[in-house]
Amino acid sequence: MRLCLNCSVLFVLSSLFSLGCSTPTVVQNITPVKVNVDSSDDGILVSQVLLEPLTQDPLNVLQDYGTAIQNQSVLRQWQVEGVQIRRVNAIDIPAIIASMGRVTSQENVWHGQILKWRDVQQHKIPRQGMVVAASGIPNFIDDGYLTLLARSWLVKREDGLFVYLQLLPSWHIPNKQSVLVGKSTRPSQSALFEELGVEFLLQDGEAILLAVEMRVSEVTSTGPQDYGLPPVRLGEAMFGISGDQNMVVLLAIEPNILPRD
Repeated sequence: MRLCLNCSVLFVLSSLFSLGCSTPTVVQNITPVKVNVDSSDDGILVSQVLLEPLTQDPLNVLQDYGTAIQNQSVLRQWQVEGVQIRRVNAIDIPAIIASMGRVTSQENVWHGQILKWRDVQQHKIPRQGMVVAASGIPNFIDDGYLTLLARSWLVKREDGLFVYLQLLPSWHIPNKQSVLVGKSTRPSQSALFEELGVEFLLQDGEAILLAVEMRVSEVTSTGPQDYGLPPVRLGEAMFGISGDQNMVVLLAIEPNILPRD
């Protein structure tokens, strides 16, 4: 290590004192690398996948995998907001993705156990604000974030170990006195979407899928915004509005439970 350091210093000095030589411009090429998450603890892995759909109704693929959530009332409310929720086997996720479309981007984030509310998906409200339809009622939101909050921890029961998972969509305005988005209490703005709160008990090998189809927005001359974009549903707003082509967003939440003796 010391020899390499001395060589580096000599190289720099010789470059500085060389006459008639110009320092070449160095262009740094950054190659994206897909990281494999190998956790050594209990918790959840959250993966977001952006897809170019293969069919006109890509979300129909979900009907061939897993089961719907048991609370039919909450399920219908999520569907009204443009979000499909499905409990699936984690091993089926690659097949679901391949059946839906071509992957354009993927991000994996390991969260471990989450004892306090934490954002697992977040979209900043644009400066001009946006109209979000909650339960069919337009709401003008002009600040903060649309956030999917989560809490999750390990639960031991007579029939085995499970990961308890809570999800809550929220209109979230961070505390100006803190740079941290995660908070131990739910933000007051979350009352706008609190009826969408949902909970699960997940075994190792299961996963929760949230799927949103984002279609190209059309400019309209009627509605809450004159000559602007029409109201969007919560799912479309929370994951970002599609640009010039239809896209599908998949959010997969997988538990990781370490084996016990």
